[in-house]
Amino acid sequence: MQLTGKDAVTTLFMGVIVAVYVAYLRGVDLPLISSTRGTTAAVLILGVVGGCALGGAGEAYGERARTRETRIFIAIANVGGVIALIAAVVGLVFGSEIALAILVAATVGLWVIATSRHAFTTPAHPDRGRDHHEVISR
Repeated sequence: MQLTGKDAVTTLFMGVIVAVYVAYLRGVDLPLISSTRGTTAAVLILGVVGGCALGGAGEAYGERARTRETRIFIAIANVGGVIALIAAVVGLVFGSEIALAILVAATVGLWVIATSRHAFTTPAHPDRGRDHHEVISR
C-alpha cells in the first residue's frame, strides 16, 4: 500500500493529541484540558474523528481477499480499539490519570500500526483501479 492524504491528516490529529496530553501533564490552565476528564474527552473525540472517521474500515473489513498481514492488523487494531474505549470510559467516569495515559498510548499505538501497515504492506490486489480487459477468443 502507500501513504495517502488521510495518513497525513491522521498524523496531524495524533500531533494534536500528543500536544493536548503534554499540555495536561505540564499543568497548562486551559478550559478543556485542565482536568483529567476534560483531557480524556478531548483525546477521545480527536481519536474518533482523526482515526476512526478517517480510517479504512471498509477496506480492511470488506469482502475482498485479505492477506495474512491484513488479518493480523485487524486483530491488533480490534484489541487496541477495545483497550482505548475501556480506558476512555474509565477516564471519563472516574477521572483516572492512568486511564488517560492508557488511552493516549493505545491511540498512538493504533496510529503507528495503521500508518506502518499503509507504508510497508502490499495490497491484496495490486492492480486494483486499473482497467482490466479479458480477451475471449472462440
